[in-house]
Amino acid sequence: MFKGKLNLKIFKLFFTNILLILFLNSCSYFDEEKDNILPGKRERVFISDDKILKKANTKVKILPPKIINSWKQQHQNVRNHLFHFKSNPNLKLLKRIKLGDLNFQNLQYIPPPVFHENIIYYCDNEFNVYARSVDSGKVLWRTKLTLEDSENFSFIGGISLSGNNIFITTGLGNVYKINKKKGNIIWFKRFFMQFSRPPLVYKNKIFIISDDNQVFALNVNSGDTIWSHIGNIEEVSILGGSKPAIDNEILVVTYSSGEIFAFNQNDGSIVWFDNSNSGSIFSRTNVNDIQSPLTIEDKTLYVPTFSEKLLVYDLNNGKKKWDLKLSSVNPLVISGEVIYVLDTSGKLMCLKKDSGNLTWAVQLKIKKKKKEVVWYGPLLSTNKLILVSSDGLVLSLSPFTGKTLSKINFNEKFLNNPIQVKEKIYLISKQGTLFILG
Repeated sequence: MFKGKLNLKIFKLFFTNILLILFLNSCSYFDEEKDNILPGKRERVFISDDKILKKANTKVKILPPKIINSWKQQHQNVRNHLFHFKSNPNLKLLKRIKLGDLNFQNLQYIPPPVFHENIIYYCDNEFNVYARSVDSGKVLWRTKLTLEDSENFSFIGGISLSGNNIFITTGLGNVYKINKKKGNIIWFKRFFMQFSRPPLVYKNKIFIISDDNQVFALNVNSGDTIWSHIGNIEEVSILGGSKPAIDNEILVVTYSSGEIFAFNQNDGSIVWFDNSNSGSIFSRTNVNDIQSPLTIEDKTLYVPTFSEKLLVYDLNNGKKKWDLKLSSVNPLVISGEVIYVLDTSGKLMCLKKDSGNLTWAVQLKIKKKKKEVVWYGPLLSTNKLILVSSDGLVLSLSPFTGKTLSKINFNEKFLNNPIQVKEKIYLISKQGTLFILG
């Protein structure tokens, strides 16, 4: 009799544990995508069979995914905060759209496009700005930047959407305001200095940063300068860069000199200042440029640099929370308790947000037949980390473990970070093709 009761208790305990395991596995914070393989050529993406450099020893908690309806600026929002976006759990290729008679083969940088209401706004390498429907592929309007055309200088710093207008910075030193619906130029301003970063539009101001480390706050309606600031000039820098970030009326700007300034966005007064070159962290390079997007999340500022430093500050007072020896030119993804970052050696890492401690790490392949492979991303989309490469690979990894979920090669070279609008993901190749996944 005693033995029978004991067996019954053991059975109940076993059954309870099974239910608990099933419950935890069904929880959205810890769930992993099933292996979702798109049709196409399979590729090795790791440099060796030892794919995961460090396995997760703690549970990774991320927030539930959210729908976003537009991508109006570089890194989606004014805080440059890439969070957990919502998409179809089982991604597939929906369509390809040729972006016109253009080819980015000779360009190492093109400005990321922006999206709103199923329309993509982008620039080609022939001084044109386009509005094109992503549903039909039809061009809605095209505008020629005549000043850039006359100087034969097609480099575009970037594009931002705000209200009914598009704002564009160019390498020739011009800033344009263009009507979003008709494509007519409303005004332009000449600064006679190069811009290779996109503008930030916030309330009644446009914030732009020149390559010689000057920031200007312009009036949205007139283009007139409201205030400006000059940083130190750096002789060596990298083409491109991140737009500023803003939150709680604090505008944060990074210069290629390694300087970090927090301004009151209203009048340009300095709230606090730091220099990424200061401190005791050893740098292996003389390039001090900050190329990764500085990110603001929960009143905390994250600043990845090219010079082997990830710096984390209190946004309001500039007090440093923690730092890490890490070099990156890719955007950070922050959700829940973790940060995802891809460093310059192709290592994708999951870090604890409060300390920078490593949770897991995966090494991606950075050489293929002696040619360099460049990775773009990550994008966190419905429990998938999406990355794309310069050799045409689209890779999906688990955000909880770093495990490969799916991979496919489209045989075209990608050259920009993935972009998401609603439940669709957009990729652009050097061959001028827009790939739409959903």
